[in-house]
Amino acid sequence: MWARFQKLPLAISLSALTILMMMIPSLHGFYAGNDHQGRTFLYAVLLGLFALGFMSVSVQGERFSANRHTQIWSLIAFFLGFPALLAVPFHEVTASGQFINPYLDLVSTVTTTGLPVFSTGALSETLVIWRVCLGWASGFLIWVFAWSLFAPLNLGGFEHLGARGTADDASVHGAHSTARLPAEKFWREAARLGPIYVWITAATTLALLVTSGDPVFAILRAMSTIATFGIDIPGHSGAGWASEGVMMLVMVFALSRATFSTTFSKTRNWKFHHDPELRVAALLITAAAVVLVCLGWGMSSGFWGHIKAIWGAAFTSLSFLTTTGLTSDYLPEGLRKFGQAGIVIAALAIFGGGVATTAGGIKLLRVYILAGHCKTEVDRLIAPLQVMSGQSKSLSKSHHNAMLACVFLMLFILVFAAITLGLTLTGSGVAEALHLTLATVTNTGPLAQGVGGSENAVIELGTGAKLILAVAMVFGRLEVLALLALLNPDIYR
Repeated sequence: MWARFQKLPLAISLSALTILMMMIPSLHGFYAGNDHQGRTFLYAVLLGLFALGFMSVSVQGERFSANRHTQIWSLIAFFLGFPALLAVPFHEVTASGQFINPYLDLVSTVTTTGLPVFSTGALSETLVIWRVCLGWASGFLIWVFAWSLFAPLNLGGFEHLGARGTADDASVHGAHSTARLPAEKFWREAARLGPIYVWITAATTLALLVTSGDPVFAILRAMSTIATFGIDIPGHSGAGWASEGVMMLVMVFALSRATFSTTFSKTRNWKFHHDPELRVAALLITAAAVVLVCLGWGMSSGFWGHIKAIWGAAFTSLSFLTTTGLTSDYLPEGLRKFGQAGIVIAALAIFGGGVATTAGGIKLLRVYILAGHCKTEVDRLIAPLQVMSGQSKSLSKSHHNAMLACVFLMLFILVFAAITLGLTLTGSGVAEALHLTLATVTNTGPLAQGVGGSENAVIELGTGAKLILAVAMVFGRLEVLALLALLNPDIYR
């Protein structure tokens, strides 16, 4: 039975598992005494499984394409199309008036962006639990997709992990194989990464339960943090020192793949100072924290006030660098609205986290490669007659990585400008369009909080603008190099 399930198209198997997850809000609705919500999600589960059952029977015996274009198109369809099905019971429960609102919210959840579509407190506890559970599961799917789909195609940052030399290494570790269907590769990677994801979540939940004493907060915050899905959890107390410390430890996993896997490592004896992503992350967090502390120095008083400000700046910097988007309770009040600190916070979100993690953004490895390439070019300008050390193969590899990183950066800027232009054409102001584009393309939804001076700025947008935001979140999650490989297969190698 399991062998047959693994061979089903991911559009059917993943949809079935996600539909079954709607039993969580259904059971919670009945438990909380809200029979309407419980019945709505229960009926959605029954109808969804009924439809998928017919689809699975109809595709039996069919041979499915393993072409990379088909896989990427399927992934785009999953992120854009499947939330439309999940939004049906969500729309029925919220009665928000327009179907586009729950659809945009669920696209934000599936891409782990956390865009604040509905205001804090507007959703019931059942819906909050459902969104966190869906975001947690989506974070795991994104993680597995990175290793099972992007690694074989040299996309998503994997193009820098050896510059074509990683294909042989990856096949040794089972990252990809041409003899298997995409669905089989996906489930093999899911079996490898699943225990890691679950154990990190369980350990984080236990630690947060000890530090906060709130079981609901501990479970929901642990699930959202590991998925870099930084949403507010209304009705629960603040995190506190110890809880924020636990979350900082968890967010480190979004800075580098080496924290949980050595598949693409050159050596098994991993050390912190040898990992380029962690080194760049430490430098960026330190610099951002110093700037934030200087900006908020006059907003705090006393020794402990400054200590709290330093802690809040460090936590917030790490949170936005991993595109989680949580703000520390100890950050000075004047910096929480991202006024003066907005440029620093936005820059961290643009840089993003590590390759093959749940974080979005440009990725730290590309930042490291571009910085190294800039240093090399400056050295050549200063001393053009210098003798270059190293082997020609190493120099060729560095040039290839720098070229790909530059191409990605240019595409990122072009997509960023196109989305901003599209939002302005729908009636948004330039500043509002920039904030919304930053929040969606980097998959850091909290950047859009309070945009335009309104807590409901996103839900007040027009239908065209909301569709643009949905597409922007998918582009941010899949990365624009995947779009280039999809539309120009002869250009991308």
